[in-house]
Amino acid sequence: MMQIQNKFYSCIETRIQSQGEMYARFQIGTFFRGQALTVANALRRTLLGELPYLVVTKVEIDGVAHEFSTIPGVQESVLDILLNLKRLTFTITNNKFNLFLNSSLKTRVFLKIKGPTKVTAADLKLPSNLACVWPNSYIATLSSNAELVCILELAIIHPKQKLIIQSKPISSKLLDKKKKIFYLQPNSSPIRNVNYVIYELDSKKDSEYIALEIVTDGSIEPKQAVSFAFNQLTKLFYEFAQLSRNSISKK
Repeated sequence: MMQIQNKFYSCIETRIQSQGEMYARFQIGTFFRGQALTVANALRRTLLGELPYLVVTKVEIDGVAHEFSTIPGVQESVLDILLNLKRLTFTITNNKFNLFLNSSLKTRVFLKIKGPTKVTAADLKLPSNLACVWPNSYIATLSSNAELVCILELAIIHPKQKLIIQSKPISSKLLDKKKKIFYLQPNSSPIRNVNYVIYELDSKKDSEYIALEIVTDGSIEPKQAVSFAFNQLTKLFYEFAQLSRNSISKK
């Protein structure tokens, strides 16, 4: 537990759920009556709407001209493959989360595989600093005479800045002239769920605290998400405080 004077912040429970999701429960206090609700609402909105995330934004598949194409020997349609790729969740593996938050990370991921086999996220050729949260994530099934060749483009999306950092157009000798770029609409947030309850701490002092529950998709830890939210809110209010001071000093 972290405590400063009458303030405290503690993570009292963590666990990994299905498909790599991460759950954590926090207690945050102490607040005067009414303050906890204000803080909890601001935290929840920031967590759901401002966290950057790394996703597949572009895909090229060898020999495919449109999403309604079929690939010989591949059980899934191109549209199904694209939907499966869109569901993949990636994370950084070097623990440099703060760098990730402000990064313009851009990379390409390759997939070249022959059947018969079941293709999963574990078959992707990822750079050493990235990993798929759930390597067993299903992509496609190939028969004995089938081959699947793809290039994925990963980008970091910063929701509030409406910014997508992307690499140069995909090009590779792996792909023939029939290639088409498929643009995938990314998910809205790496946060799966946020809930909170306000509890009374001391009725005589009108004090209370927040019990906060967070579930992430596994690309970031709940502790990292909460830290990001506090930093974002601190920065926001600090900027307005500076504007207010400058306004007063000019009078």
